[in-house]
Amino acid sequence: MNSARARGILAVAALAVVVLAPVVWRQTVRPAYVVTAIDYHFHDAHPTTPIGPGRDLVVQNDGRNLHNVTIPGTTYSQDVAPGHRLVIRDIAAFLGGPGEYPFHCRFHQSLGMTGVIVIAR
Repeated sequence: MNSARARGILAVAALAVVVLAPVVWRQTVRPAYVVTAIDYHFHDAHPTTPIGPGRDLVVQNDGRNLHNVTIPGTTYSQDVAPGHRLVIRDIAAFLGGPGEYPFHCRFHQSLGMTGVIVIAR
């Protein structure tokens, strides 16, 4: 194969990557599932809708109080200050697969601040 033809083939391949990459990216990126901590409640976590592989779980604190996310059976326990959020990357892989996983705020569990993360089968 001559070098001009090889360069042409490489140029076409590079153009295909540039054109198709955004399409493939949009199809593979899954939006995060957001749980809102407000006052003494986790919104959208009674239980969560089933969360599939590759999705992140975001807990956004829209309240006035410091909150926490503790997942029993794991070592996960993180505080989230008012106006901040925490992200658990690929929550399905983190938790180990399909099932229902309870969680709570260690500061306000006695006030009913609990939820359930559902990982899709």
